[in-house]
Amino acid sequence: MIDLLAIENIAQACRTGLLALRQSSRFRDFPRGNCGEAAELVGRILKERLDCDGHYVCGSYHPLLKRTQSHAWFETSGVIVDITYDQFGAIGLAGWVFPAGSDWHAAFTEIDKQDVCMPEHWLMYPHEGYRSMLQELAERP
Repeated sequence: MIDLLAIENIAQACRTGLLALRQSSRFRDFPRGNCGEAAELVGRILKERLDCDGHYVCGSYHPLLKRTQSHAWFETSGVIVDITYDQFGAIGLAGWVFPAGSDWHAAFTEIDKQDVCMPEHWLMYPHEGYRSMLQELAERP
């Protein structure tokens, strides 16, 4: 059984953690252009904290986006965790956790699902993002 409240709390902490890095890191334009890294980091934290297995998902060709735009999120246990969708403006979503197959996410015509990639497989892993997320989680009750 999935603990939706715990997933929502982690998603919010991850989002807040990355927002804290907007001044001087690769996340300076967060959420814009950071969906892939954010999805990977959220997936890692959910695995470590709640033992949630899931997939990094990348969608391409959305009818409301430019043809060159893609987007990434994390899917686990029937939910989508997406802490960067707001980079596209007002698209009718609220919060950071949605039922799998949410209308906006399902509108991507090309979907690629992969396992979350751990640090040893990244040329330049976003360690500062991971640390900031963990710090934000540690400060929450």
